[in-house]
Amino acid sequence: MVAVIMAAGKGSRLGEYTTDLPKSLLPLDYNGNTLLDYNLRVLEKIGIQKILVVTGFNSQLIEKHIENNAKVEIIYNPFWNYCNVLGSLYMALGHIKEDFLFLHADTLADYEIWQMLTESNGDMVLPYENKECGDEEMKVVLDNNNNLLDITKEVAPEKAQGEFLGIAKFSKETIPYFKNRAEELFKTGNLNYYMESVVQSAIDNDSIFIKVLDILKYKFVEVDFEEDYLRAKELFGS
Repeated sequence: MVAVIMAAGKGSRLGEYTTDLPKSLLPLDYNGNTLLDYNLRVLEKIGIQKILVVTGFNSQLIEKHIENNAKVEIIYNPFWNYCNVLGSLYMALGHIKEDFLFLHADTLADYEIWQMLTESNGDMVLPYENKECGDEEMKVVLDNNNNLLDITKEVAPEKAQGEFLGIAKFSKETIPYFKNRAEELFKTGNLNYYMESVVQSAIDNDSIFIKVLDILKYKFVEVDFEEDYLRAKELFGS
């Protein structure tokens, strides 16, 4: 199994924190450990031997930061400022030939969540937090049997059962589906798609087994705003 980390964006909603610094390199503690370092350590702890990091904004800083990590391969997305996450994932798919973990560099999750994820069966395994959501969260809608019906920011918050964490496990059998569906979406002339757009289309594909994991009792933080960053340092800075 390999892992692919999305680290191409600028993180403009963090203001001066990320004027020149990629969000993934924000420090978590006084020893200089970063958001990216946390995720690299967790992935290594669960036994991942190959990690692809898709970069974009000020890629050279990330390249310098991890140049001595033999398990990491950098994939530079020169179109990072013109596409969304699906575009960056598409750049990495040609380098993946086995089951893979997907994550955003700015999402920090307890080790136990990763352990549950790697031990779960399914073509697409998606952890979520069962909670009330607002407009901005990537929301999940489930039926009474815990089957995934929708994964989108667009659904009304009161219809959602919780928030998707932004980390996932995908089987190698889904790689052609990701490639083909991404190309179909891009051919519309719009590059501004999330990875979840492919998952949403897969919901109607009976051959793809999608499983959701409720991780309510564990900790995770998605760092979008300053308050998220401060919480990440508090929870994961040690």
